[in-house]
Amino acid sequence: MPYKNIEDRRKHYKKNKDEINKKRRERNKIPEVKERIRKQDKEWREKNKEKIMEHNKIYSKKYRDKNRELVFNHYGRQCACCEEKEMKFLSIDHIDGNGTKHRKKIHRNINTWLVKNNFPKGFQTLCFNCNWGRTQSENFQYVRVVFFLSEKCPKTNILKLL
Repeated sequence: MPYKNIEDRRKHYKKNKDEINKKRRERNKIPEVKERIRKQDKEWREKNKEKIMEHNKIYSKKYRDKNRELVFNHYGRQCACCEEKEMKFLSIDHIDGNGTKHRKKIHRNINTWLVKNNFPKGFQTLCFNCNWGRTQSENFQYVRVVFFLSEKCPKTNILKLL
């Protein structure tokens, strides 16, 4: 039933959506139609590789970012060792120290794995410095050094550290 304008077509589809989709699914089961659709899809994918890659890149980044947010909301938004809060410096640490073996076993992004496995115990938030320090020494204790700058030397015009 052709319609002259798109609004009427949309109203008709909305009203008869289930019936239309049922007929479509039945038609798509016919071997000739199935083969034609598969061929058309393949041609479209070959013509639009860049478009598909760009879409996948954007979607993947959104998915990873969403999972990263969920993980840090659960495990904490600051380093458990030095209390660093800058998100770009934070990472997830395996408390038992078996991170390399675990990552090789799961073959995926750790944040995705943590979300899919309902945030298991045995993980904590550490900044990259503290995480690396733990791998180098069992007795690692990161001390955050903060310098307060106060006055300038009148002769050299250089700030003095207090």
